[in-house]
Amino acid sequence: MRIKDIGEAELIERIRKLVTTHDDRVVVAIGDDAAVTIPIMGHFDVLTTDMLVEGVHFKFPLITPFQLGYKSIVVNVSDVAAMGGFPHFALVSLGLRSETSMNFVEQLYLGMMEAAGEYGLSIIGGDITRATRLTLSVFILGEVEIEMLCRRATAHVGDKILVTGCLGASAAGLQLLLHTELEKAVPKRKEKLKRAHLMPLARVKEARAAAMHGIHAMEDISDGLASEVTHICQESGVGARLYLEDIPIALGVKEVAKAAGMRLEDLALYGGEDYELVFTVPAHRSRDMAGRVFRETKTAVTLVGDIVREEEGIVLVGREGTISPLGAGYDHFKMAKSEREG
Repeated sequence: MRIKDIGEAELIERIRKLVTTHDDRVVVAIGDDAAVTIPIMGHFDVLTTDMLVEGVHFKFPLITPFQLGYKSIVVNVSDVAAMGGFPHFALVSLGLRSETSMNFVEQLYLGMMEAAGEYGLSIIGGDITRATRLTLSVFILGEVEIEMLCRRATAHVGDKILVTGCLGASAAGLQLLLHTELEKAVPKRKEKLKRAHLMPLARVKEARAAAMHGIHAMEDISDGLASEVTHICQESGVGARLYLEDIPIALGVKEVAKAAGMRLEDLALYGGEDYELVFTVPAHRSRDMAGRVFRETKTAVTLVGDIVREEEGIVLVGREGTISPLGAGYDHFKMAKSEREG
């Protein structure tokens, strides 16, 4: 059944049945002109939104409707986590072709509900319109305790730069999806790498643990580590040194890079969509901080660089001690992602 066969009102009613919420803070959910919730005293609101456009951010059949719905929630949850907060409510806006099947819409929302359940999130409203290509926009309202708010603009000279987890898995997974012949390079890890791209994780627990123990600056790694470190430096008025040999690389990424004829750092530093965290900590507390986050979340944390004076620049130190400008990550307007994906 296509959505043009049932109409907007019936479509909304079917979605409403999929996303019912029992959160006591919800006063009004789907069915009115706007959603209404009860705020938490002593917290800042954290608001974020992200738009996914067919042909720019994703392509079918490389991703399923369920995976797309799941990912659309996670990428926004990750932004809330990067501020030290936790997600609570979501509004979902969809642009759909009238020929889209109801099964497609249901799978999309089932993916969103799966992710929402994992992160304690309630979908309480949104909007739907007709469009020539699928467009999915998610708005999330989260909260953070006043004393735990984290920003990009608070890195200090002398800080150490730390990252959670390992990098490059999502970019390697994308290469496997685009070029299936590369799968023979990582037969035992191909599904895990592809899942890292299609259904990533948001590091909410890790971000909360880091924020609770007094980090300086933090950001999630959506556009690649190089891009995120550059953002922190620009906002904080500092420079940085990243040490290539210290970057934690996900298993299988090296093999994919070699098979694809790419440099390892192209995937690990510039590929993006890992949704790990990068944060800065005073040098004398950095190893203790890494240990605390690991003990509380079981996620490894690695020291990868130093915050230096602005005039020293933002550089990458190679394995032989060579120094080069760090370079930039993904930019929406310099090259559309669909173009980069070939």
